[in-house]
Amino acid sequence: MLAFEFKQPLEVTTAYGDGYIWYMIDYGPHADTLYTVIIKETGECWQMCHKDFRVKTNTTLGIRKHYESPQNKAVRSQAHTNSAVKQ
Repeated sequence: MLAFEFKQPLEVTTAYGDGYIWYMIDYGPHADTLYTVIIKETGECWQMCHKDFRVKTNTTLGIRKHYESPQNKAVRSQAHTNSAVKQ
């Protein structure tokens, strides 16, 4: 197991709103890495897998693209699955 506390939290977008990655726990190759994300608006702490958030635009880090929210992606994916079943 590897645990890492971010000295400079990374800003992310989640289904719960914008937040910061505060802590990361890697349990090894047979389990997902868990990230503790603090939501800016509510102060809630959530543990999430990498598929549950997107890194926010940060030109200093070279991240220039605005990525789709994980929540919108899940809704669109579900709609695509449902339309394929109906056909």
